[in-house]
Amino acid sequence: MKKMIILLGGIMTLVSCSKLDVHSPNAQIEVNVDDDKYSVPLNHIVRPDTGSYPSFDTDMGNAYFFWPSGRGLNNQDKDPNVLEHDDDIISFYWTARNSGVMGNDMPTRVAIRKESAVRNPKQDSFDLEAYIEKFDKHTVWYIGSVYPSSPTTIECFIASSNHQNSICQMEYVHPDYNNYIQLQFSRKNLADWKEINRMAINYMEKWYDE
Repeated sequence: MKKMIILLGGIMTLVSCSKLDVHSPNAQIEVNVDDDKYSVPLNHIVRPDTGSYPSFDTDMGNAYFFWPSGRGLNNQDKDPNVLEHDDDIISFYWTARNSGVMGNDMPTRVAIRKESAVRNPKQDSFDLEAYIEKFDKHTVWYIGSVYPSSPTTIECFIASSNHQNSICQMEYVHPDYNNYIQLQFSRKNLADWKEINRMAINYMEKWYDE
């Protein structure tokens, strides 16, 4: 498999943790995203042979799943936590409910992006408007709405080498939970951006502890 270009952003910050001793693939890891509690299967956080803390605190949840199967990691997969990415792995980040987004809100971000890039209707795809970065022809911005009231940006870096796979980073604020959502996936899966998001949100809802 080709390696992906990894975008900056969505780095998970561990605040506190207990002893590293969990290796069972389906073990439920207690992830505290600020004041929100989630029970996430180990194999959606790390490769099982890596192991994890039984619980930890963070300011941003981070999970992985494969598209389109939705499965977690096994010991034969490349390790996304050391920047080895399979073409079909999805990186999923989310913040606590009602945390909004730091900095400009999404409508403002979209407006800024439109002003700083050049509209290119020929590259419109999958209910997305395409914009080319003025000073970086290897970057294509797509703008759309994953939900009717959720302006969404997808930044795709075009690989300059056959040994790399272009990767896209999708960002928006969820309309129901008012939290920041970020997804990273191969550009070859851009057509499935809405379905990939749906799977990610289903996981986030499933893992949430009331």
